[in-house]
Amino acid sequence: MKRPSVLAAFALTIPPLMAVPGSAAASTIAWRACGSTGAECGTVTVPMDWSHPDGRKLSLAVTRRKATKARVGTLLYNPGGPGTGAADLVRDWAPQFFSPRLRERFDIVGIDPRGVGGSGQISCRMPVHDPQMTQFPSTEREYERMVARNRAVGKSCDPLIRYVDTMSVARDFDAVRAALGERKVSYLGRSYGSMLGTQYARLFPDRIRTMALDGVVDHGMPSRRLTGQAASAVEDSFDRFAAWCARTTDCELHGRPVAKVWDALVHRAERRPLPVPGGRPLTAEELRYSVYAMLTLFPEFGQGLARGIAEADRDDSSLLGRMRDQALYDPASTAAYRAILCQDIDPQVSGFGELRRRERMVRRRAPHMGGTSEFWDMTTGCIGWPVRPADPQRPVHIRDAPPVLLVGNTHDPATPLGWARSLSRGIRGSQVLAYDGDGHTAYLRNRCATSGIDRYLVTGALPSVQSCPADPQP
Repeated sequence: MKRPSVLAAFALTIPPLMAVPGSAAASTIAWRACGSTGAECGTVTVPMDWSHPDGRKLSLAVTRRKATKARVGTLLYNPGGPGTGAADLVRDWAPQFFSPRLRERFDIVGIDPRGVGGSGQISCRMPVHDPQMTQFPSTEREYERMVARNRAVGKSCDPLIRYVDTMSVARDFDAVRAALGERKVSYLGRSYGSMLGTQYARLFPDRIRTMALDGVVDHGMPSRRLTGQAASAVEDSFDRFAAWCARTTDCELHGRPVAKVWDALVHRAERRPLPVPGGRPLTAEELRYSVYAMLTLFPEFGQGLARGIAEADRDDSSLLGRMRDQALYDPASTAAYRAILCQDIDPQVSGFGELRRRERMVRRRAPHMGGTSEFWDMTTGCIGWPVRPADPQRPVHIRDAPPVLLVGNTHDPATPLGWARSLSRGIRGSQVLAYDGDGHTAYLRNRCATSGIDRYLVTGALPSVQSCPADPQP
């Protein structure tokens, strides 16, 4: 789901869907040149409350980079989060987020969703996370304190938090489509972007040309299953990191029992937060979450993760402290993240007893990582939130959209491959492409998956294979 900015990145075929003409469509957006890469920036006005379209309005930040060769249409993009916008990414970092083929064939459009970046950034007077407040309460009193603080955080936010549900964002994206003058659009959504894509397909199936979802969240899944399967996925990724260190001679923890070193470090942090020179000490819960965040970038940053654990074991948690600050304490991204997901995810927790039972379940599934996951964070963070979910989990039944490509990694700590497979059962004609590898999302991480996504988005033909092997080691 969230990608920490401190380190920022088939059996069935169908005929090509060339619904969009090769020439650019007429746009009602007042574009202006922006940045130094040839991009154009503009805004699109939408209702704050789509149920009252004549009421207060919001202005969405939009960026476009035009196709450089034979244009097939417009590609809308969402990088995940939530809380991360796409306007600046498309303007300044397109080569890092899109292959040459997509840049050649599509007008790529990045939108900052409502409440994010240049589209009316959500602000809260209280920070979302409090290091003194546990997300794993062991007593009724700790649970009640957590719930009360969640309510206080929500009440400290601006009124926009009532209108940032993903269904409203999907309507915004369709308003951008209309403003671009396009009858149909293609869409690439990663991580949270898969939730947005699912909602768009529910609402506007006939306006999709092609849609690829990478790092899939199944929004039809109950909260208990989400937290349980997420805990197992994080533990699996940690186990694979430990095994990688055991066979990699230049891993800083090579030759040491990584799991035992880690468990001892967590126990030390539980007794007393770990020292961070020049910064606030690192609590045990922060320690686990920071390592989880780095596992989303494994194996590319495996060396950095090993170094962070080794340095923390030597009483210097600077590296993990920086990851902690980015992942948990950036005020803009964390406020939007919490507000958006509390509109989309119902914790389905009746009280302390229910949460305690769920906590025992995730700890059994993840003895080293203690049940840490983003879905535990959002579950406990949304209990007591003052705004009820606008669009909580419900079964997905999409029948009229064109075939959708769902991509998942076999060892993704954030979005388990099983979620792509379960969501595919709710989208008629969809296909799952499984990349046999680690880390969060597959696009631009694996050549086979990238090629399959690109070819499908450009031509409409689903991949001829259903799995992608890991790339050969250099």
